[in-house]
Amino acid sequence: MDAPTGKALLYARVSTQMQVEDGVSLGAQERQLIQAAEMYGFTEHEVVLEEGRSGKNVSGRPKLIDALKQLDEGKADALIVTRIDRLARSTKDFLDIVDRAGKNEWRLIMLDLNLDTSTYQGRFVVTIMSALAEMERGIIAERAKDIHKDRREQGVVWGKDIGPRAMYPPQVREQLMIHRRRGMSFQAIADTLNVNGVLAPRGGTWYASSVRNAINALTQKEESDGEA
Repeated sequence: MDAPTGKALLYARVSTQMQVEDGVSLGAQERQLIQAAEMYGFTEHEVVLEEGRSGKNVSGRPKLIDALKQLDEGKADALIVTRIDRLARSTKDFLDIVDRAGKNEWRLIMLDLNLDTSTYQGRFVVTIMSALAEMERGIIAERAKDIHKDRREQGVVWGKDIGPRAMYPPQVREQLMIHRRRGMSFQAIADTLNVNGVLAPRGGTWYASSVRNAINALTQKEESDGEA
């Protein structure tokens, strides 16, 4: 297809859940990637297998981190993956990788999208994706500003009228903090509240975890009030 272009890293990833959902094994990905590397004309390739790792974020995948480091250092010329979700599940992680490829001048090839960042068409698609992601972030930021503005105009105070602190009536907040200052454990506080018939925020029973969450929310609010 192309003239020989050096070394390609062939990245394959699978989690236990992915194998259950779509039956794609590391072996199947590896075969696809090797065929693609040969088709693209790479004279050398190295298979990078990441097994049992979630695609939620890049930081939890040591093999991918090492592969990206090799590419950034010029030890390889391209990264090939079978599908975009094998590389990244979040838009941010994907665009970060694309930025690294452009900055350090290595190729990113994704077989499912027929995308190769060394081509004009590939760069165009990536540019559009980046622009859409930027627009989405801007829309979310503007929406958040509108919400806060509307709350201010209505006199709604975060932490008092809505938010974590508002879930707890004044008498409950007082009991929680008094018990904690006395050195009682979260479980002991939960037991005391339950015995006294004090309901949890959404009704029902207090647990050590719900007491801990409540006290953390109240403590953070007190600290922020003190800094204001």
